[in-house]
Amino acid sequence: MLAAKEEKRELLHKQWEEQIVECESSNTSVKEWCAVNGVNLNTFYGRVSALKRERLKQSGQQIQEIVPLSVIQENNTSDSETTFVPVVRPKENIVIRKNGIEIILPPDVSENMIYSLLRGLKQC
Repeated sequence: MLAAKEEKRELLHKQWEEQIVECESSNTSVKEWCAVNGVNLNTFYGRVSALKRERLKQSGQQIQEIVPLSVIQENNTSDSETTFVPVVRPKENIVIRKNGIEIILPPDVSENMIYSLLRGLKQC
C-alpha cells in the first residue's frame, strides 16, 4: 500500500514539474498561465514550493522554514507616511539614513569606511 502511495506522489510531482516547465516556457505571466490552464495561482506556487522542498530533502540539505525577523516602526517627520524597517537580529547591521538615502553596513565595517561615508553624506 505504501508503494502505491509513493508511486502516486511521484506521478503527481512529475505532472507538476511538467506544468511548471510549460508555464516558464509559455512567455506569459504565471497568473495568466494559471488562468488559461485552470490552475489556482496559490496552488501553483504551493506545488513549486513542495517540489523545491522535495529536492532539498533528496539532496540532504537542511530546510530552513523560518528566519527570525522583527519589525520596528519608524516615523518619518517630513512625510505623513510611516515606514516599517525590518531588523534581522543576531547580526546588528549599521544603518545610516540621510535625505532619503539609506546605507546598511555590516557590523564589522572599518572606522575609515564609516568616516568616509559620513564625509560624503555631509555634502548631500
